[in-house]
Amino acid sequence: MDDLDHKLRVFLASAPQRVRSIQTIELSHSDLSSTWRLWREPTIGEITTEDGVVDVLPANLLMKLAGSENNLDQKYEISLDTVDADDLFRNEMDRIPLATNEKVRAVYREYLSTDLTEPMMTAVLQVESVAFKKGAATLSAVSPRLNITRTGELYAPRDIPMLRNFV
Repeated sequence: MDDLDHKLRVFLASAPQRVRSIQTIELSHSDLSSTWRLWREPTIGEITTEDGVVDVLPANLLMKLAGSENNLDQKYEISLDTVDADDLFRNEMDRIPLATNEKVRAVYREYLSTDLTEPMMTAVLQVESVAFKKGAATLSAVSPRLNITRTGELYAPRDIPMLRNFV
């Protein structure tokens, strides 16, 4: 048995480490009491963002494309398991006034499990709607829409300074 135990230890010690992708989501709005940073890991952790090193909370989340890949207006569905924080999450979302034009900003980042200092991919989205079910929240998010036919808002160069070079 000792020989088998020794061989097993050598095998496990020399086995290659498995590198996987770690998904995070950051939800922010000027009316929220704080920025929500969540990931699909079982413990609280730290990642590096543009704001420096920040804490991320564990949550069961799933992000998927809602529609076909052929559409230029990509919509994503972000499903959050809010069993442990259901009332807290609802109360935070209720802080946002219904009459506001400001959308909740959702930043999706993917990291390698071996390097949490630099995201492999970042997508900045805006949340269009939030639906609650018992113990779950589903957020519908899209890329920021800047044209008047989609938003109903007229944008001026002061809102988007980079447009000055194109106009």
